[in-house]
Amino acid sequence: MKHRRRTQIVCYTIAIAVTAFTLFPLYWTLITSFKTYREAFAQPPQFFAIPTLKNYLEFLQQNQILLYLRNSILISVVSVVVPLILGLFASYAVTRSRLPGKEGFAMFLLASRFIPPVSTLIPTYLLFRQFGLYDTLAGLILLNTAMNIPYVVYMMRGFIQDVPLAIEESAWLDGAGRLRTFFSIVLPMCRPGIAATAVLSFCFSWNEFMYAMNLTSRNAKTLPLAMMAYMGESGTEWQMMATAGIVILLPTVVFAILTHRNLGSGMSFGAVKG
Repeated sequence: MKHRRRTQIVCYTIAIAVTAFTLFPLYWTLITSFKTYREAFAQPPQFFAIPTLKNYLEFLQQNQILLYLRNSILISVVSVVVPLILGLFASYAVTRSRLPGKEGFAMFLLASRFIPPVSTLIPTYLLFRQFGLYDTLAGLILLNTAMNIPYVVYMMRGFIQDVPLAIEESAWLDGAGRLRTFFSIVLPMCRPGIAATAVLSFCFSWNEFMYAMNLTSRNAKTLPLAMMAYMGESGTEWQMMATAGIVILLPTVVFAILTHRNLGSGMSFGAVKG
């Protein structure tokens, strides 16, 4: 009994330590967003600050901040919806069909995600210049959509594999076609997986920085680029950088909260097979 209690104490201690280590950067960013310029550089550092909205109001009053916000919302939403639609059909075809070479196609999609994005930056920049996509929302939407489709196919393939084939076969025997079975049976059963995939795809598109920084100049800038306004030759305004980070983080947190019921089950869906 004592040995079991000691084991529980050790496990809880480790869990608390890991949680604190993981959440401390977020806590420090939040605290820094409430500090003044001097407090942000104070030595020794201050681990507590009086909550104030001064930095947040200053950030929201930044020039063209509404344009950046609109661009980020439009790019992220389209870059989630379109890959989900295309990726769901593709993942179902790869999982259930008997098409020759489907495994190679799936591996090709997965391998495309292993390519370092920085290695494709220069060719992408040249193509955008050639086809008039530089500094356009269409260009960033196409780019984010192309990056999210392989991820959606890879993720949803695992969820679709966990849908019992016997259920689909029963529907086929009752006269339902492939499309009807897909929409009436497969999609509802994969709803947790769709929610999890949508949240992660949204996070990828919302937080994308490198391509947005190098493939835009004015009209198509996204919200993460607003942080660059506080980096200059005279120094970095860390309190404003932290404020921008918290503001940029909020939409992903809200999106995750709205889908939390399906998100939690989607993350564990298929972990245990019956």
